[in-house]
Amino acid sequence: MISFRQTSRKFSICWLSLYCLTFLSGILWSGSPALFDAPKPKPGGVLKIKAYGRSLNTDLDPAGNGYPIVIEHLYEGLVRLDQSLSLFPGVADYWTISEGGKKVTFYLRKDAVFHNGQEVTAEDVKFSFERLFQLKGNPLFYLFATRIEGGEEFWQGLAPEVRGLKVIDTKTLEIDWKYPSVANFYFLAASFAKVLPRNLVLKEKKRFFSRPVGAGPFKFDFWLRNSRLDIIGIRLVKNERYFGRKPYVQAVEVSPYFLLDDFFRDDVQVVPYLSYRISRNKYQVIESNSLHIVYLLFSCHLPPFDRPEIRKALKIFIEKSKLAGLTSSPAYFGQVLDNYIPPYLPGFLPTEKEEEPSLSRVLETLSSCGLGNSEKPLVVNLYFEFPQKELVQNIYRELREELLPAGIRLELKLVKSLDEIKNDKTPYIVYFDWLMNFPDPEFLIYPLFHSGSYFNSNYIHYRNQEVDELLEAQRVSPGFDRRVMLFRQIEELLRAEVPAIPLYFFKQRLAYQPYIKNLKSQPLGFFYLNLRDAWIDR
Repeated sequence: MISFRQTSRKFSICWLSLYCLTFLSGILWSGSPALFDAPKPKPGGVLKIKAYGRSLNTDLDPAGNGYPIVIEHLYEGLVRLDQSLSLFPGVADYWTISEGGKKVTFYLRKDAVFHNGQEVTAEDVKFSFERLFQLKGNPLFYLFATRIEGGEEFWQGLAPEVRGLKVIDTKTLEIDWKYPSVANFYFLAASFAKVLPRNLVLKEKKRFFSRPVGAGPFKFDFWLRNSRLDIIGIRLVKNERYFGRKPYVQAVEVSPYFLLDDFFRDDVQVVPYLSYRISRNKYQVIESNSLHIVYLLFSCHLPPFDRPEIRKALKIFIEKSKLAGLTSSPAYFGQVLDNYIPPYLPGFLPTEKEEEPSLSRVLETLSSCGLGNSEKPLVVNLYFEFPQKELVQNIYRELREELLPAGIRLELKLVKSLDEIKNDKTPYIVYFDWLMNFPDPEFLIYPLFHSGSYFNSNYIHYRNQEVDELLEAQRVSPGFDRRVMLFRQIEELLRAEVPAIPLYFFKQRLAYQPYIKNLKSQPLGFFYLNLRDAWIDR
């Protein structure tokens, strides 16, 4: 049996956490300001952050789509990763691993309490996970459930609880995994796996998330409002009951409606790098890769997209750089992606771009299926699931123009949920906007392309037994090099059959006032800024 215990502030590392560190280190940062000469931290002050986007996001459910920077600081999970990608305890003080990694027993901190003073219990953790498995909105929830004994039965409604989540006592929880895997701990550290107070969520239901109670270093204070009392942002304050070291800043305010001029007037401290008017000599400017990736997914079960050669032929008509330009700004800009796995993940350097076939050969392939005639095009539905209507229209018009010479006429379909496409008998393409929860290829490739995954089996319907076998093999592979090799083999199969067309990933730029010290990104980029250690030097 392997025991993980906390030694001083740093968490002791055994084989699993050491592997996590080896696999993930050095992924996202392309630069950060030097912090070695920083003076002693000063407590107090309000840190104002302009959020990405033009409209306010009020979703405070960790299983939803709210601001990650808010979710990460309102709530706490069993474990978390620090800025250097080391595995650290969250509400779990320590844990033991037995049965070759299939059984993990977590011992919760005695001083871990929610913002209202209520203690965090093993029942809260079990409830929080089972709540996830009752939601159908994210393919990773299903992937998480199926790793735990009894999780899939619970997901399917065939069991009243997950038998692999065992409450031993108030402060002890046992998780029985179906197999040992590095990625098991990634799920526990994910932003959606935060611990919620069971009694309050059951009592208040959806109302709970209008003024949520978590166990994180900051707590909800109030909604920011304008003179008309419209909600324009959110204010968090330092949680004096937090079990760890308390944050230095007293409060954090987040709003997309803060102005760039507010930043120049020194009323706002952190902004996306929205304009080249932001002087790099006067302000701190940093850049990072994000795990935000975009694909075009095919309905692989419907003719003509049931034929790999047709899907592959359509690649030549897609101008990725134009599409990336439509989605880009100085603060958040698309980089063309030709790989299925982003090349900045360790072991996945960019491969040489495939030599494209001649247009005449492509048109010959398309004509074999009755395509390639722009005068008599095939109607194909193009689905979008995100709310930026102006951007959607721009992307739709560009794609429609690009694919018309291939004999395809796209019809725009806006949906609130991809569940709306389940019964569509018209061939379709999905513009799929995906934010990976961790910089690990399994979090991308498995939910999208394994034939048994909830997402693939409901929306894409791609089937390849060899891909399935390789994905299952990598789950239990103990070595980093072996695992990378398996994913490279998977990528070659995907490149040959093209169930999706990779379009681009995004890079981020951020600017902040020079007196803000120790502002760090989390492993997933600037969406997950670490505000626990930041402080204001003025």
